[in-house]
Amino acid sequence: MGKFLLRRTAQALLVLLVTTFGALVAITEWGNPFRMVGERVIPPEQQKLLNEAFGLDKPLFVRYLDFVGKLATGDLGIDTQRRRPVFDLISAAAPNSLRLALVALAIQIVLGVTLGIIAARYRKSFVDLVITTCSVVVTMVPLFVLGVLVRDTLSGVSVFGFEAFPLIPRTLGVHSTWLQNLILPAITLGVGALAFTVVLTRGAMLEVLHADFIRTARAKGLSERKVVFKHAARNALIPVAELSAMQLGALMGGTVLIEAIFQYPGLGYLFVRSLNENNHPVMLAISVYSVALFVIALMLADILTAWLDPRIRTLD
Repeated sequence: MGKFLLRRTAQALLVLLVTTFGALVAITEWGNPFRMVGERVIPPEQQKLLNEAFGLDKPLFVRYLDFVGKLATGDLGIDTQRRRPVFDLISAAAPNSLRLALVALAIQIVLGVTLGIIAARYRKSFVDLVITTCSVVVTMVPLFVLGVLVRDTLSGVSVFGFEAFPLIPRTLGVHSTWLQNLILPAITLGVGALAFTVVLTRGAMLEVLHADFIRTARAKGLSERKVVFKHAARNALIPVAELSAMQLGALMGGTVLIEAIFQYPGLGYLFVRSLNENNHPVMLAISVYSVALFVIALMLADILTAWLDPRIRTLD
């Protein structure tokens, strides 16, 4: 197990280094961030001074080594627009993205696992057909289309005189609670990837329901409800747990489209605003942060799988 851990850690570090370099090249080639401020063109002399102050006049490889060195110490640079530490911007937006990712994942797991178990329990029936078909159809709809439909249908809707969902686009001076901001994007993300959990749970349940220990449990006279939910479901949830670890990393990495559609104050929306401002340090920090989370989630999923099934360790 020790060699497996070292190998996976080394692979993760290599991926991070390569993707960090790729992000640096892609973002710094986006254009000069100091060419304009709003509609005003900055004089060339001032642009030169700003490029020197932010180290953009250095060769690419030197900038890369400098960025990796600062990244190791937690220094993410300075925001080129407001001269704020990028770390402060990330720290303010990351908890919102984490909250969104956890709630969306909870919706996906609870709803997907429940529907998957029901579909497996009544396989080849009309209930099974409806559940699997509806799940796949919803997932086939592009996520941004689903987000726009949810936003245009539910934003600004009031329930018993209470504005359950904030109006989007937002109006200046009108404040909403974190729960109001969270509900619509979380539902969109949770339902958008529902079919993966439903199909995976259904397949795992069908495999487990034909196992010898399930037949033994039924032979002991246990109720069908206890057999399905206590014995079969517990074993069928192992692949779902692995999938959830990877999806959490992807969700935390920044759901750019959904956060932008709902103007949710997370990392994705911060990235879109930074993209419009050509704000290199913020864009680069969010890109590296997103990749790091996804790589770490994949590594943890591999380690979990290898721990559950020792045979996997010998495949590399």
